[in-house]
Amino acid sequence: MEDFRGYFSDGRTAEMRPARVRLGASALGVRGERGEALAEWPYRDLRLLEEVYAGQPVRLRSRNGGDARLVVRDPGFLDAVSRHSRHLHGNNMQRTRALPRILGWGGATIATLIALYFGLPVLAEPIAAVMPLSWEERMGRSVRGQVLALLGRNSRECAGPEGKAAIEALVNRLAATVETRYRFDVVVVDNGLVNAFAAPGGYIVVFRGLIDKASSAEEVAGVLAHEMGHVIERHGTEALIRQLGMSAIFGAMLGDASGIGSTAADIGSQLAVLSYGRAAEREADAVGVDMLNRADIRGAGLVGFFRRIGKETGDDGKGILRYLGTHPPTGERAAEIEARAAGRGDAMSAAEWQALRRICAAGR
Repeated sequence: MEDFRGYFSDGRTAEMRPARVRLGASALGVRGERGEALAEWPYRDLRLLEEVYAGQPVRLRSRNGGDARLVVRDPGFLDAVSRHSRHLHGNNMQRTRALPRILGWGGATIATLIALYFGLPVLAEPIAAVMPLSWEERMGRSVRGQVLALLGRNSRECAGPEGKAAIEALVNRLAATVETRYRFDVVVVDNGLVNAFAAPGGYIVVFRGLIDKASSAEEVAGVLAHEMGHVIERHGTEALIRQLGMSAIFGAMLGDASGIGSTAADIGSQLAVLSYGRAAEREADAVGVDMLNRADIRGAGLVGFFRRIGKETGDDGKGILRYLGTHPPTGERAAEIEARAAGRGDAMSAAEWQALRRICAAGR
C-alpha cells in the first residue's frame, strides 16, 4: 500500500481537513489525522476535477461521492493512483507546462461564453484552471491598478533599493521551492494599512503598515508565502470569475481588463472581491507552510503574527483594514500551521530586515 498526505472536504462544509490517503487493492481510502475513516472511493469511480499540469495539485472526486473532494500536492500521487485508475491517464499533463489553451479559448464562440454565464459560480474553478497565463496577468495588473488608484496619494510604491533587493531575494527564495508557471511581482506600498493582497497572475501588494506591525522578517515571510499560495492555487482568478462573471472573462480575452475592478467603489469592496472562504485560506496556508519548510524559514512567524494582531482590539474609526479583516484565521488554522512548520532558519539577515523596514523612507 502507498500512503500520501492531502486535504479532504466532505462537500457539506467548506472545511478542508488534513488527511492521509492510502491506495489499497481496490479503493482509495481517506482517513483523518487521528485515523478516523473519511471516505472509501473505488478506483473505477475516481474523477479528476481538472487536467493536472506540472506544479499543480491533484483534485479528485468520486462519481458517487457527492460534492466531496480530495486535494493532494505530492507530484507522485497521480502516477500512483493512475496505476489503479487507468482512465485518469489522459488528464495527467504533469510533464507539460500549462500553456495557453488556444483551442479551448481562442476558438470559443461568444455564444458558448454566454451559455457559460449561468454556470460561472460553479464553473469558476475549472475555467480558471484552463485560462491562459497572459489573461490572468492582465486581470492581475488591472486589479492591482484599481486598488492603488483608489488609494490616490497613499499608493506610492516604496523604492528604497536595499529594501527592494531584500524582499526580491525573499520572493525568489520562496518561489524556488515550487514548480509554478507564475512570475511573482511583489511591491511594497507606502500606506499604513496592516494588510497585503494577491491579485491574479502573480501580482502581490504588501502595505508598509504590515511591515511596521511585524516584529520579525519571518512574520513578513509567512504572510508573503501565504499570499503566494493564493496565486499558485488561482484563488484570485476564481474569485473574480465568481464575483464579476462575464466582464472578467471578456476583459481578459479581449486584452482590455481595465474595467474588471470598476464595480467596486472603494478599497474595502475591492479587497472583498479577493476575499476567500475557509477552504481557500487553508489551501493557501498549506502551500505557504510547504514553501517555508523547503526554504528552511521558521513558520512560527506566520502563527505569531496571526495570534499577536488577533489579540489587538479597537480601530481608529476610519475604516482602516487590518490583515485579519480579509484573512480571518481561526485558532484551529493557527494550530495546524504551527504543527506543520518545520523550518529553522532566518528569512533575512539582520541588515536585510532593517533595509526592508526602511524601504519607504527613500523619497519622502
